[in-house]
Amino acid sequence: MDEDRLRWIYSATNDVELRERYQQWATDYDDDLAAMRWRAPWACAERAVHHVGADARVLDAGCGTGLVGVALHELGVRRLVGFDLSPAMLDLARGRGIYEAVVEGSLLDPLPFERDAFDAVVSVGVFTHGHVGPAGLAGLPKVVRPGGFMTMTFRDDTIETLGHGPELRRLEAEGVATLVERTEPEPLILEGGVGADMRVWTWAVT
Repeated sequence: MDEDRLRWIYSATNDVELRERYQQWATDYDDDLAAMRWRAPWACAERAVHHVGADARVLDAGCGTGLVGVALHELGVRRLVGFDLSPAMLDLARGRGIYEAVVEGSLLDPLPFERDAFDAVVSVGVFTHGHVGPAGLAGLPKVVRPGGFMTMTFRDDTIETLGHGPELRRLEAEGVATLVERTEPEPLILEGGVGADMRVWTWAVT
């Protein structure tokens, strides 16, 4: 059932549909992802802390139930804000007691945070099939201070085909952010028993 749900989530066609599907999936989400050996939250958290340090104020963009927050917390990060589309997922994230605030909203809308409010933003499993398109990337550097970082995961098989790669290169060309690291591909989730290669990408905000 876990992989059936993943395909169901990937097939969402808009924010309303995606929000409703996560509302239904929330209570089983962590168990289902564990069964698929979902390691991307820990991979992303490790690289984020490497770049920005544990004292940073971090926005977890598309935080879901808080798995990335858990990984960051284990690495010493205490100033965390979660942001997600689904109230049910946010309730579970809030219940972990590791976020100073959780905020509901869409990455496709103007973000409800002050400019330069964070030292870093992390985002895992958000810019992928049926989720947030390239337009959702432009708002993230605006809420990160100059010299801060954006650390995100992308699947190798979608970053170009879904348009995220071209949009990120546009932001780089405009001087908004500079790529500082791209990890080697790793199978950070199993789908049908087969690993899907992902990388952790980090940009310095300029």
